[in-house]
Amino acid sequence: MKRLFTILIAIFCMTAAFAQETEKSTFKVSVGGGAFVGGSFSYWSVDKDLPGDIHRYNSSHLSVGPYLFVDLTYAEISLGFPLGFLNADDTMSDNPNFPARTYALRGGAYLKYPFTLSPKFTLFPLLGIDYDLYLLAKRDDDRDATFPISSSNQSAKPIDALNTLWFKTGAGLDTSLTDHLFLRTEFLYGLRLPNEMEKHLKDTRNGVNWTINHGGDLKVSVGYRF
Repeated sequence: MKRLFTILIAIFCMTAAFAQETEKSTFKVSVGGGAFVGGSFSYWSVDKDLPGDIHRYNSSHLSVGPYLFVDLTYAEISLGFPLGFLNADDTMSDNPNFPARTYALRGGAYLKYPFTLSPKFTLFPLLGIDYDLYLLAKRDDDRDATFPISSSNQSAKPIDALNTLWFKTGAGLDTSLTDHLFLRTEFLYGLRLPNEMEKHLKDTRNGVNWTINHGGDLKVSVGYRF
């Protein structure tokens, strides 16, 4: 009888713990906003037998800006406003359109799965996409910057030349500040498709074997859980 009573107590404790964990993992909606810093790096594999620096086509695009998010427990939707600095590669260093200051909209959609580490901390992996829509680019002299996208169009607007789709993965951590407020930190890294300017340059440059475009983001925000 004593053994049966011990087993019943153990079952009761396990059931109570499971019920408590289920309650914690119920569907919740959160909203919030913060800031991010990110970088996009373009690596070009060039035939080593050709004269010149094999890194002459490599470039970078650094950005920072505010963003907003809506969290649906297992999904996150975000809207950001990247303010960027597009560096030229060595072959276009004398082009007055480079370097360029860029202004864009970034829409993101991610799947996530939260793991409760403690009442204060929740960890979640992320997998999804970002799309960068470039609205404006400015040269050093504050005139509009333009970009080559074909042999007949060497002066395309950024919305026609720079837009790109990202595929990213990463992880985030929510730190509870109160019953409703929390601090969210995320790190994302991934690959992006070449934009129209890069497609054109790849077709016209000598000795290019392949290209890879990659980068990541660090995000910090404050959210409110309903």
